[in-house]
Amino acid sequence: MSLPAPLAGFLATLLLAAAALCAVSLWRRRARHERAAAAAEANHVVMGLGMAAMVFPATADLVPPAAGAIAFGALGVVWAVRLLALRHRGRPLGSPVGGDRCGAHPTHLLLSNAAMAVMYVIMVPTGGMAGTAHGGGHAGHGASAASTPLALSAVATALALYLVVHTVATVAVLVRLRAPATVTVGGGGTGGGPGGGTVGAGSGGAGVGSALGSALGRAVDAPAVQLGCQAVSGAAMALMLLVH
Repeated sequence: MSLPAPLAGFLATLLLAAAALCAVSLWRRRARHERAAAAAEANHVVMGLGMAAMVFPATADLVPPAAGAIAFGALGVVWAVRLLALRHRGRPLGSPVGGDRCGAHPTHLLLSNAAMAVMYVIMVPTGGMAGTAHGGGHAGHGASAASTPLALSAVATALALYLVVHTVATVAVLVRLRAPATVTVGGGGTGGGPGGGTVGAGSGGAGVGSALGSALGRAVDAPAVQLGCQAVSGAAMALMLLVH
C-alpha cells in the first residue's frame, strides 16, 4: 500500500527535521565526549534519513533494499551485543522511555533497527514487480505487499505494535514532564532578578552569538524536545510498517 503523496511529503519533512535535530545533538554529544550516546544519536540520524528516503517519492529507490536490510540488521546486532555486554558487566541499562533517548535501554535501538531492516526486506524485489513504483512514497512497499510472506508480515505487525506502545508511553512521559512546569512558572526561583536578562548586554556580537548557541544547545538537550523527536520517529516507523 502506498502513502498518498501529500502525507508522504509531510512525513518526510517531519523525519528530516527529526534527523536534523539528532545531528545537532550528535555534534554536542561528541564535543562532550559521550561516545556511547553519540553512537546512539548517529544511529537515530541514519534511521531518520533512511525513513525519509523511503517515504519520499523522489528518493524511494535511493537505497537498494538489500543493502538497507543488511545495514540496519548489522546495527541491530551491534546493539544486541551492547545489551549483552552491559548485562554481563552488571551495568545499568537505562529506562526504555526517558528524556535522554541515547541513554535509554539498548533494546529499543535493537528493535528500531530491526523494524528498519524488516521494512527494507519487504521492499526487496520479488519476481518482476519491484521495478514499478506507483503513487506516493513508500512505493516499494506497495509493489511487494502482495508477495510478503505471512511470517514477515507478522514480525512487521509485532514491531509496529511495540512502536505504537512505546510512542504512547513517550507521549505520556512528555505530558507528565510538562505538567509541573505550568504550576511552577509563577515562582521567583528560576526567573532571576530584574537585571538577570541584561548581564551579557555589553558583550557585543560575540556575546549574542554565544547566547544564541547556548540557547540552541539547551533547546536541543531539553527532555521535551528529545521526547518529542522520539515520539515522531516512533509513530512514523510504526505507520510505515503497518502500510507496507
